[in-house]
Parts: sequence; C-alpha cells; structure tokens
Amino acid sequence: MYAFEIDGGFTFYKYRGFDGKLSLDPALLHWFWRLMSESGMVPVVFYDGSVENFAAFRKLAENKDQHFFLGFRDEKPAGLFWLNGFGTRTCFLHMAIMPGCHGRGTLSMGRGVLRHLLTVRDVDGEYLLENVKGLVPVTNPLACRMAELSGFRKVGVVSGDAYVASRDEHVDAALFCATLDDPLFKAAVSL
Repeated sequence: MYAFEIDGGFTFYKYRGFDGKLSLDPALLHWFWRLMSESGMVPVVFYDGSVENFAAFRKLAENKDQHFFLGFRDEKPAGLFWLNGFGTRTCFLHMAIMPGCHGRGTLSMGRGVLRHLLTVRDVDGEYLLENVKGLVPVTNPLACRMAELSGFRKVGVVSGDAYVASRDEHVDAALFCATLDDPLFKAAVSL
C-alpha cells in the first residue's frame, strides 16, 4: 500500500495500489462519501455534475487512468485528492477538504500534498512530476485562494471552461500551475 505523511498529522493512502488492486476497504470510501453528501459538498467538489451518487464516486476512485487518495488526521477523514490528465512529468490535481477539517490544518494539507507530489522520486532518483496543474471555477474564490496559498501560481483564466451543473452554465476557470523551481511554491512549502 502506498501512503505518505505530511506535516500537521495528515496521512494519505492510495485507494488503489500501483498494481491495480484495491488497497483500502471500500467502506472507507463510503465514509468519505457520506460526510461529503451530508455536508452538501458534493455539488461543490464535483461541480460539473459528473459525480452525484456513491456508485459514480466509487467508479471515479477505481478508475485506472488516475490515482485516488484518502487523507486522514487523527483517524478521521481530512481530505481527498485524485490525479489525472497525465503527460510527461505533469498531471492535474483535484483536491477536497473534508467537513470539520478547516483552518490552519487546511493549508498544511494543501502545501504538504503539493510538496509530496513535486518532490517524490522514482527508483532512479528522477522526479516523477515537474508540473502539477489545477483548474478551478472562478465562482469558487475560496478554492482559488487555497490553491495560491498552497503554492500554485495562477497562470491565466480559461473563458467558459468550467461547467457548473447546479447553475447549468459554463463559467470561467482559473488555471493554476506549480513547479518545483517556482519561487511561489518554494515560499509556500518552505523549501
């Protein structure tokens, strides 16, 4: 099982191992889903309407074209993220903070996940990723601010690129990028 710890007492576990087999009990995934559903987070996290029920959430977590992680703090759900859109040493990051895990811990989690992604190396000592990207609807200023405070640089706005299902409209999306050598990233994660 692949897992990593970050400052602030957070541990993230990869839901499906690199061999494709499940590493975690699906009951844990259901626990995360239930908390997100009960708090009203689902339409915010999955703003495009692609995930509206547990079956779709499980399908997302088990998709072999991406990597899905569940994060815990004090044995309670703290956050989750998944990676997709892979290119040569680049990918897209999608992250959600669980209800009850807000405040300073949130920044530690965002910074720690980004630091891990940009500093993890393969068996030959090469960085696995050199660029991590994120796309956030501009109608979610809290998520945009969280991205910047975590070490991402806003590189532009893509007009009408985010479909917000709850409003049945396309809105502008801010494109964020983080690279290991970016001074903003280095300052955020204290490299």
